[in-house]
Amino acid sequence: MEKHYYQLIIFYYVSLFKSFTKAAHHLNYSKGYVSKQVHELESKIGVILLHRNTRVIQLTQAGEAIFEHAALIVREYLNTENTIASLQNKAEGLLRLTAPPTYANCILASNLPHFFKDYPQIRVEINLTGQLVNLVDQKIDVAIRLTHEPPLDRVAKKIGVYQEIICASPQYLKKKGVPSHPKELLNHNCLIYSYNQRQSHWPFLIDSAMIPVVINPKLEVNSSSILLESALSGLGIARLPNYMVNQAIKRHQLEEILSNFYPPPTPIYAIYIQSRIIPKKIRVFLKFLQEIHEKML
Repeated sequence: MEKHYYQLIIFYYVSLFKSFTKAAHHLNYSKGYVSKQVHELESKIGVILLHRNTRVIQLTQAGEAIFEHAALIVREYLNTENTIASLQNKAEGLLRLTAPPTYANCILASNLPHFFKDYPQIRVEINLTGQLVNLVDQKIDVAIRLTHEPPLDRVAKKIGVYQEIICASPQYLKKKGVPSHPKELLNHNCLIYSYNQRQSHWPFLIDSAMIPVVINPKLEVNSSSILLESALSGLGIARLPNYMVNQAIKRHQLEEILSNFYPPPTPIYAIYIQSRIIPKKIRVFLKFLQEIHEKML
């Protein structure tokens, strides 16, 4: 806020209380500072606003006109302060999210009922996409991204990690054999998540180095759900997030292979726009995400 707006607010309270001392006490300033600001305001606009004497302060005709204007400024200022306080202290309103479809299906869908139970005044709108989106243009509050390279121009809060699991059904491995080294994948049917370009290799940690290993794509599709169903049906070997296949592995519907060659886990970030004031609806959702991933460890 520009200085003359502060001076108008100070002038308003001096006029309201008809006292520099009372205005200074209300605003938590010194009497000298309050008097100086009113004097500077008068000098700036070129008119006397207050008649001062030892007993009482009275508004001049110009002061009465300026007082009405100052009252509007104070009212708007207080309304703004109340709005800010509401944003800081109340978990309510629309929360706009974006997240990869698989993450939303496996993590958010089953946990959101608990979030709504704790925060019934919050509404959630989710845009499912694995692509980067402009948070400002699309009015996104929080973007969930699985990446080793979060954006540098946004706040990226790490909420967890996930591991890509190489797995296949017991019947497939019984029929085709269990590969003991990533290079043996070339002799197997691999089920590939395809992006905008053809994928022909998977990364593995071999002899302390990240090596892209050539694979034999039997199926390429941009749907993790289809890959999971294909792996469960015995079509081939898939590379899927641990949060998507853990239950199937526990039920012995899938078997994990080549775990000694996995690359490091991928961080999961909640990304949002830097701001002096983070609305409570965002703060409680970030805490909610962290608690989900802590339970998954």
